[in-house]
Amino acid sequence: MTDYMAQMLNELMGSQRDAMPGESIHDENLKKSYQSSDRKGKMGFEQRFLDRIRRIHEDVHRKIQKHEDRLSVTQRESKSAEETFGEKIQENEQRREQLAKKVEDLMDEAAVQGAKGNVEAAQSAVEKADKAKFEMEELLTELTNLRTEKERAISMEENVTAGNRQMQVCQICGCFMLQNDAPQRVDDHMTGKLHIAYQQIADTIQVLEQTIEELKQKRMEERFSRRQERSRSRSNERKRSERSEHRRDHKDHRDRDRDHHHRHRDHKDHREHREHREHRDRGDRHRSDRDRRRH
Repeated sequence: MTDYMAQMLNELMGSQRDAMPGESIHDENLKKSYQSSDRKGKMGFEQRFLDRIRRIHEDVHRKIQKHEDRLSVTQRESKSAEETFGEKIQENEQRREQLAKKVEDLMDEAAVQGAKGNVEAAQSAVEKADKAKFEMEELLTELTNLRTEKERAISMEENVTAGNRQMQVCQICGCFMLQNDAPQRVDDHMTGKLHIAYQQIADTIQVLEQTIEELKQKRMEERFSRRQERSRSRSNERKRSERSEHRRDHKDHRDRDRDHHHRHRDHKDHREHREHREHRDRGDRHRSDRDRRRH
């Protein structure tokens, strides 16, 4: 375990988590100008930033899973005395039960063979039963020794683990921590730059996802509103065009009526003028004929 912990020193200290300097310009005045601009949320900056911190968040979760797997393997390889000796004692007891059943069956067989007068077969069964009983006695001695060794190993293990506590993985930053560590050291870890940075990343992802979703919803509503406005504008334009066309048709109709009226009046005036002229001509001819008759 000591060699294993020495291997993880850099990861415990967090020296492998430093982020490299970014290439972008970080200017507070530009940030404030963008925050107050009507182009905020429309340039894609928020989505690009979210994609980047998501990659960091996914990296640390892969690191957490990797560390948990390594701890699991280490803890599996170092079984406790209770577990190790418990398995051996269970195997011993199962073997003795099997031998006891074997002795019982052999003694029954010896009795059957003796009743049949088969002395050799009966004697063979008894000898096998005696051999199984001897093996049972050896297993019983082994069981006593196992129980003694188990108690001694448990006592030694308690002394060792008192100064060598189990490790766990922080679910925020992926660092190794001692289980049931001193409150001050736990507090130091929780207020460390690395832990705070990964916590801020996780919190920012939640806030940004909600903000971007709200911006998308707002843009959809604005597009829908613009489509409705264009539709109303086209409808109003169509109505104005129809009214204008109606007025033109009405004006053309009135013009035609007026022209017809003028033509009718001109025709009437022309007819009256012609009739007046014809009447006057008849009167002139009549006077002329009368004057000729007088002479």
